[in-house]
Amino acid sequence: MNMSVSSSTDNLLTRTQVRWRLCWENELALTDHTELAEFFRKAYGPSGEFNAAPFEGSRSWAGARPELRIIAYDSHGVAGHAGILRRFIKVG
Repeated sequence: MNMSVSSSTDNLLTRTQVRWRLCWENELALTDHTELAEFFRKAYGPSGEFNAAPFEGSRSWAGARPELRIIAYDSHGVAGHAGILRRFIKVG
């Protein structure tokens, strides 16, 4: 079997660098919430009529507000997000 592999790095050089940010909820400024809300509206808007509704204005959470956030940024702004929320379960 003959295979050819390109040794060109042009494609690697044009990729956008991703910067990660780990922050507590109280460390976010209003501009951060606005940027996150826009990201969520774009992500959830096409999937249904009401799916993007919780993210109107600068609200960057849908149900419970996360305590800790991991946010990925690229050259276009927010590229990814994970929110962490503690839950306490009482047993017995």
